[in-house]
Amino acid sequence: MRSNNSGFTLIEVLIVTAVFVIVLLITGSAFKTILGQSAKVFRSEESNIEGIIGLEMLRHDLQQAGLGLFTETSTVSYTGEALNAPASTYNDFNAGTEPPRPIVAGNNVASVASDPDSSGNYKILAGTDYLVVKAATVSTSKTAQKWTYLEISPPNVTSHSWPSAAENLGSGDNVVLLKRQVSTSGQSTTLTPTLTNQFYYTYSNTAFAQFSSASNTIYTAYGIDSSTPRMPFNRADYFVGLPVIGSGTPDSSRIPDVCAKDASGSPSPYVGILYKATVNHADGKLTYHPLLDCVADMQVVLGWDMNSDGAIDCYSNADGTVMIGSCTAPTGGTAADALSATNKNNASAATVPNIRNNLKIVKVYLLAQNGRRDPNYTSPSPIVVGDTAAAETSLTNSYDLAAKGLLNYRWKLYRVVVRPKNLFSNE
Repeated sequence: MRSNNSGFTLIEVLIVTAVFVIVLLITGSAFKTILGQSAKVFRSEESNIEGIIGLEMLRHDLQQAGLGLFTETSTVSYTGEALNAPASTYNDFNAGTEPPRPIVAGNNVASVASDPDSSGNYKILAGTDYLVVKAATVSTSKTAQKWTYLEISPPNVTSHSWPSAAENLGSGDNVVLLKRQVSTSGQSTTLTPTLTNQFYYTYSNTAFAQFSSASNTIYTAYGIDSSTPRMPFNRADYFVGLPVIGSGTPDSSRIPDVCAKDASGSPSPYVGILYKATVNHADGKLTYHPLLDCVADMQVVLGWDMNSDGAIDCYSNADGTVMIGSCTAPTGGTAADALSATNKNNASAATVPNIRNNLKIVKVYLLAQNGRRDPNYTSPSPIVVGDTAAAETSLTNSYDLAAKGLLNYRWKLYRVVVRPKNLFSNE
């Protein structure tokens, strides 16, 4: 019998090969699109996670503003706060005896060199706000997260011990001791010096023996930095900074590669990093903690209760130079007076508004890059770095992305709104 040995013709093979190649091309293109979209989603989620963690630290510090601060003129002085500009601009140092302001802010600060650390120099991003928070707990040290109160049963004085040993102050920890008084005229907290006229105590079982006869007095002890203290509190500065090399050029080795670039491919001078910088007790310099990458702007808005009725009467920008609403107190003075460096928070509390008694709410707005450059995307511009539906829009910036060459990036506006719970206005 005759066998059939015929196979595929050349035309059939070519057709099958062409179909196979077309399928591969379609599949490859789809896979590339999926990878690209996955990368965008990953970078976006990475930015979101970074933002959540960093901004929760900012929220925590704002909520704690004023915790462990004295409110009356002290009989004992201290050295000072930040050593170098621009951080030193926000010091509350008047022979070291005036009560410190829990929150201080600068509005649209200039692009100036910031306090250097061991890794190099920093420059404040021009036109951004500068925010300072003063409280016992804003330091990153373990000691700063601890506090206790004295239990006085003459002739014995002991500090209250918490169930968790990790929360208790330990031998050698430095603490400030505050005397709290409550009267018909309000609350006051006085810094209590040691017998040798120092503003801090070194914690031990016998450190507070001198108060054995003060059984009707409330004393609280707050941990501060573990080194030799230069101020009776801890301090954290929040700002958008740009790591730079000696000539002031952005330092690409310390700026994330995902952040915006200029036309030459170098890091954009208009995008920096949100830092929390703690003031070192040892020397007054700063220790930098990066919180959020690729930030273009930070704006601060303050809400004030000027007549102490519990409602917000007006809003101001970071330093009180622009105000909207009824920002004058019935007793005289404005929100700008409260923010003034000469007011020192409570020096004229009876007649002049002050941060502790009248500041009700703090709003912080951050414009941050969301993902890498996308040449197929054009961002809307300008972007209002604030609440577009609120009256205080004029207190913040309208950020022009086009003028700074940042249109091919997606941007996210983070909003942190806090009522500091340790200010009298929120108690």
